[in-house]
Amino acid sequence: MNNFITNIIDNDIKNGLSIKNIKFRFPPEPNGFLHLGHIKSLYINFTLAKKYNAKINLRFEDTNPNNINIKYINQIIKNIKWLGFKYTKITYISNYFNILYKWAKQLIIKKKAYIQKIYNNKIYNIKNIENNLFLFKNMKNGKYKENSYILRAKINNNSPNFYLKDPIMYRIINKKHLFTKDKWCIYPTYDWAHGQSDYIEKISHSLCSIEFQHHKPLYDWYINKIYNKNFNIIKPKQIEFSRLNISNTITSKRQINILKKTKIINNLCDPRLCTITSFKKKGYDAKYIINFIKNIGYSKRNNNINIKKLELYIKKKIINKSPKLLVILNPIKLTIINFPKNSIEWIYINNKNYYPKYKIIPFTKTIYIDKNDFKDIYDKNFFRLSLNNYVRLKYSYIIKIFKIVKINNNIKKIYCKIYNTIKNNKIKSTIQWVSVKYNTKINITLYNYIYFKNNNIINKNSLNSINVYGDISINNINLYNIYQFHRIGFFYFFKKKNNIFYFKKLFFLNP
Repeated sequence: MNNFITNIIDNDIKNGLSIKNIKFRFPPEPNGFLHLGHIKSLYINFTLAKKYNAKINLRFEDTNPNNINIKYINQIIKNIKWLGFKYTKITYISNYFNILYKWAKQLIIKKKAYIQKIYNNKIYNIKNIENNLFLFKNMKNGKYKENSYILRAKINNNSPNFYLKDPIMYRIINKKHLFTKDKWCIYPTYDWAHGQSDYIEKISHSLCSIEFQHHKPLYDWYINKIYNKNFNIIKPKQIEFSRLNISNTITSKRQINILKKTKIINNLCDPRLCTITSFKKKGYDAKYIINFIKNIGYSKRNNNINIKKLELYIKKKIINKSPKLLVILNPIKLTIINFPKNSIEWIYINNKNYYPKYKIIPFTKTIYIDKNDFKDIYDKNFFRLSLNNYVRLKYSYIIKIFKIVKINNNIKKIYCKIYNTIKNNKIKSTIQWVSVKYNTKINITLYNYIYFKNNNIINKNSLNSINVYGDISINNINLYNIYQFHRIGFFYFFKKKNNIFYFKKLFFLNP
C-alpha cells in the first residue's frame, strides 16, 4: 500500500522520525452515528497504523455537552469493532480540559487571547491581562450567563482565512457534561481542543478530510504559541485526503434530525439511511464495505460516490452465494384444470452456478402468481399471462388461460391449462408461482428513497412491511443471511417467529 500519505510518512522516517513515535487517531464527535463517509477515514487511519505497527487512539471529541450522547459513543465503538478495526485505547477530549484551560490562561498572559463581553447587543473587548484572567476564572466558575462572555484568540481579524479571524476558544454552556458532570461551565471549541489533543496524545500524523486544510494554519498557530521546548512531545503533522461524498442517500445530521422530528424515521438504524448501523442491520457484510472503500483509493480529489455503486459492488459478491426463492407479493390464484386434484408433483431444480445447486418444490392444482403478471384481456404488448398468451411457470410448465369467471365484473376464478407441445418461440415470458397448499409465510420490509428524485419532497411511502408467499425450499436450506427473491431483489433474513420468516430488503436497487 503506497500512496501520497505513505510517501510523506516514509520521508519523515528518512529525515529522523523514529518508527516508534508514529501514532494515529480516529476522532469522531459523539453526536451521531458513523456513516459510509466515515469509513474512508477509518480505513485510512487504521490501515496505516497496521502498516507501521503504530498505536492508534479512538478519541471522542466531546467538547459540546449539548450534543454528547452515550448511545452514540457505544454505537461508534460497536461499529468500529464490526468493521474489524482494532484501536490501542479510547480517549476523550474531556480528559484534557484541565490542561486546555491552563494553556488558555497562558495565551491570555502572552496577550494572545482576550475576553469579549456581549452586553445589550454590544461587544466589548477586554484588553487588561488581569481583567481577562479574572473574567475567565469567573466564566469557569459559573458566575455569568450563557452568551455573555467568550474567550477569543488574538490572531488577525483581517486575515483572508476565516479561521484566523480571532476565533472563539471558549464559550459558556451551563449544562452538565456526560463525563465531567458539573465541574465546568465553560467548554473549549472544536478548533481549540482538536489540534491540542493531537499534541497531548503525541499523534505524529493527523489525518483528516480536505475541508480541514483551512483549519491547519490555526492549529499550527495554537501549537506554536503554547509550545514549551521542555515539553518533550512531537508536533502533529496534518495531512489531508479527499472527502467521500455520498449521493442518493442521507448523511446530513441536520436532515436526519428533521426526519426524526417529523417521525419519518424512528432511529439511526433505519435501512433508508447510510449509517454503518443501518448497513449492519440490513445484512451487509463488513468485508465488502471495506473492500469497496479500499478500491476507491487515496487522493486529494473529492470522491463523489452514488450509493448504488456500493450496492452493485456487494451484489456482484453475493449473487452466486444467495439462495433463490420464488416469492409472490400480490397473490392471485390460478386453477390448473388438467392437473390431478389431490396430486403433488415435486419439481427438481438445478440452480447451476447458484446456491444451493439443487432443490425441490411442490407443484399442485392451485397456485399463486403475482397480480402484476396477469391481465384479463388480450394485450399484444403484455407478454405475461393474459388471454391468448402462453407463459412458462418458472422451473415448470407452460400454461395458458382457459377460462375466467367474473361476477359483477370482479374476477372470481381463473382457470388455466398445461401445454406440453408448444414451440419456444410462442412463449414470450416466464413468471413466478408458488403452491397454494404448500408455501412459506414471509414478511418483508420494503423501502425506497426517502426523498423523491431531484427535489426535497419526502416520500412518505418509502418504507412498508407486507406479508407474502414464498416457496417452501427455504425450510430445507440452512438459514442464510441473504436470499435472492426472483425478479424482486435481495433480502436479508433476520428472524423466524410463529412460522413466519422475516426479511429486510438489502438494496434500493431492483434485481
